Amino acid sequence: MTPQKRPIWIAEGDFPLDDDSATYGNCSNVSSRYEKIGRIGQGTYGVVYQARDKQTRDIVALKRCLAHHESSDGFPTTTLREISLLKEIQGSGGHPHIVSLKDVTVSSSRSGVFLVFEYAEHDLATLVDNHFKQHQSSPFRESEVKKLMLQLLDAIAFLHSRCIIHRDLKCSNLLYNHRGELKVADFGLARRIGRDNDINDLSKPCNLTPKVVSLWYRPPELLFGLERYDQGIDNFGAGCIMGELLLGRPVMDGRNEMEQIQKMFDFLGPPNEDEWPGLKRMPVFRSGEMELPKQWQSRNTGKHILDVFRRWKRTAGIKLLNGLLKYNPNHRWKAADALDADWFTEMPCPTAQSLMPTFPTKHNKTP
Repeated sequence: MTPQKRPIWIAEGDFPLDDDSATYGNCSNVSSRYEKIGRIGQGTYGVVYQARDKQTRDIVALKRCLAHHESSDGFPTTTLREISLLKEIQGSGGHPHIVSLKDVTVSSSRSGVFLVFEYAEHDLATLVDNHFKQHQSSPFRESEVKKLMLQLLDAIAFLHSRCIIHRDLKCSNLLYNHRGELKVADFGLARRIGRDNDINDLSKPCNLTPKVVSLWYRPPELLFGLERYDQGIDNFGAGCIMGELLLGRPVMDGRNEMEQIQKMFDFLGPPNEDEWPGLKRMPVFRSGEMELPKQWQSRNTGKHILDVFRRWKRTAGIKLLNGLLKYNPNHRWKAADALDADWFTEMPCPTAQSLMPTFPTKHNKTP
């Protein structure tokens, strides 16, 4: 007797998907409900299309989730996690700076599951990279970076207050629309930590894989091989994003983990046990894979944070950047505290939402 395939449940009580079912439970058929307009891009876990909702006429983003193996259930854990967490966030009222999941739909050939998101015209990485190639600067003025960082930090603080860590904050996962709104997206690596929704349990991080967070935004505790971490990894990512938005390029862009560590030492100066007790017991140092440098080498002049930002005479801004990029995650500024940084209240003031810049988009084919 051929064993029956079990249904795939995206979240308890919602969206049952049965591989042998033509109706896929409550999920609509993608081609019946949505009209593809054009391809936006492709990431590690799926292809994204611009589409139109045939019922509402709204423009949406369709993310086709790539299956791990055709012979298995064909539903990646990252997709399950993303759906579950986004539905949980929206169930609590949502957040204006976290992307909204509108629907889950499937193809009639059973070749794909599609997540339907609100549409945004850009991601910040593309905007920053394209502008820097032409002008060697950021597309955003300091006042506009302040507005973007306020939106980002508010979203991060919201997630952390609900014991959720994103684990992959980077400019390419930050969407930007024509209304000047930033939206945190791509929750495939996000995880819930703590117990019984008690935020105090964040001080007792559990063992998790250190192979998360894109390399240029990866915090020292992960680069050093630590498997016990908490929301501090997102706060470090926010610091990297802040620096990138100000400079127009990544502040630490290593080609591999060892080069990334060296670039981090160059940019922040080497860590020490006075600031971070137990540093030498980190896996990468304990194994002898590398040694801690005793002092910042003079040959690195021009790479340190104070040299990189030498023309940026904002003491409060450097203080915030240093706070988010502290080596010791226990001393690193939390997103909720960073929102109160003096940098946001000094001149120039954050740009008003209605005055945030807009940019042309190549993939917008709507009439």
